Amino acid sequence: MSAGTQRSRVADQLLQDIRARRYGPGERLPSERRLSEAFGVSRPVVREALGMLSSLGLVDIQVGRGAFVTAKDVAVQSEDAQRSLIDVTVMREVIECGVLGVASRRDPGDPEAAELRAALAELERCVANGTQATRADHRFHRAVVATARSATAVRLWEDLTTEITTVIRISPNGTTMDEATLERHRVLADGVLRGEFDLARQACHSLHEDYRDFLRDLLG
Repeated sequence: MSAGTQRSRVADQLLQDIRARRYGPGERLPSERRLSEAFGVSRPVVREALGMLSSLGLVDIQVGRGAFVTAKDVAVQSEDAQRSLIDVTVMREVIECGVLGVASRRDPGDPEAAELRAALAELERCVANGTQATRADHRFHRAVVATARSATAVRLWEDLTTEITTVIRISPNGTTMDEATLERHRVLADGVLRGEFDLARQACHSLHEDYRDFLRDLLG
């Protein structure tokens, strides 16, 4: 089981416990050490799972004190979070797949092509080294949008930077991306660079559908 899958499993179980009021508003969750032992995962995995819940506004992580439940009505808040984050994912796909409909095959010397290759290379290094991939993932998708050479498309993307980064960060591959997900990024990049936009759109849709499925499963 990958670290991303473990993190999602821990976050999902903690969310269910909060919904069931096993941990009430204002109550502190068990320590990272205790959660690590209970779930049979490493403390970094627990820390990332708590970060996911923090991104959703469900827990407040206080340095030196621990993680505290913040939601007064976690069911309502979760539904609102789900609608908001899924909506952001829909808009991401609209923008990205939309630009693939107007982009042309990139010449290797184009600055847009060079940036897309550089962004993919950075993502590949993150996967190879098992390091944090959120920034590299965001850079990659922005580079895809930029290939349309539309300042408006890029501006729309950048207007959603905070929300997009949140979705990427809490997703199973937001911190450490697996090889299968990286391969779909390669297919997307290759399709853009070679002008094979149907293939690129399929990869783009598949990546965004993964995000939506994850959010639906997590927030239920």
